[in-house]
Amino acid sequence: MQESVPVPVTGVSFDAVLAFLFAFIGFLFLGNLAYLLLRRVLEGRVSRGTAKWTAAVLQYGITIGGIYASARYLLAFDLTAFVASLGILGIVVAFSSRQIIQNVIAGVLITINRPVQLEEWVIVSGRPETGLSKVQDISLTTTILQGLDGGLVLTPNSSIITSKVINYSRAGLLEVQIPLAVPVTADLERVQEIALRAAHDHPLILPHVEPAERSAVQSLFDLPYIGRLSSDLPRPGLALFEPKVQISSIKEEWVRLTVRVWIRQIPRKDAIVSEYLDTVIERLRVEDLLEKKEWVGEPAPETPTCPIQNLQKEAGT
Repeated sequence: MQESVPVPVTGVSFDAVLAFLFAFIGFLFLGNLAYLLLRRVLEGRVSRGTAKWTAAVLQYGITIGGIYASARYLLAFDLTAFVASLGILGIVVAFSSRQIIQNVIAGVLITINRPVQLEEWVIVSGRPETGLSKVQDISLTTTILQGLDGGLVLTPNSSIITSKVINYSRAGLLEVQIPLAVPVTADLERVQEIALRAAHDHPLILPHVEPAERSAVQSLFDLPYIGRLSSDLPRPGLALFEPKVQISSIKEEWVRLTVRVWIRQIPRKDAIVSEYLDTVIERLRVEDLLEKKEWVGEPAPETPTCPIQNLQKEAGT
């Protein structure tokens, strides 16, 4: 009987190709396994970001190195000849994958410069803006953010490098502007007193917080960018974060105010604003400052009318 001979495919036997496929899958599995094991070993010993990137380097090293070695010894793969044979095709492929290359380079720059890190609260400008979001993961090409509504935003790493990024976790605090409207007849001085008192009484609004939290806020002045904020004060301190009430507009029969407060519990922003407004509204109602009242004293001047309107009124009478 005649023995079967493996049929070569482009100079490589079918058995070698099959062995390479098994090796390819095997090194993918080993790379993922090494990633999980190293993450588990480093957990709690180093920061989450450092553990993730160290494990990722090991994973890519095992996967790429194993696949290259398998191709070299099983398929007689010559990297130099392969690169030389690409020619124009290689240039076209490189140009078409320019965006991917940019994101990979940006991922490396994020790892080195660390403009954002895991668990930080940031806003990435762009179209559309991400809004206040928490950094959940940073991969080789994509940064995953989670908004306050729970939605995940997959942002290309190049956007993190080229766009304006507001990092609230680095500053350690966030300024919140709270709108408030009262009738134009209300005692504005008393309204402002109530709004400020409610801010002073809230345990999570600066600077009237617990002693431990107060010391943490005071340490923020050691940061250079916080120091520049307080450079106009004779003695920089927690007075920089005092609540303020400003009149923003007067429209029809309502005066619109803006209460500006500082908080450190950024994930609880909406809850803090809701609790604060509940307190303010309740105190305003107790003092009957939300009800519209008639003007006391001289009547308000009549609105001038045009001659045509006057003639129409006279004709109607």
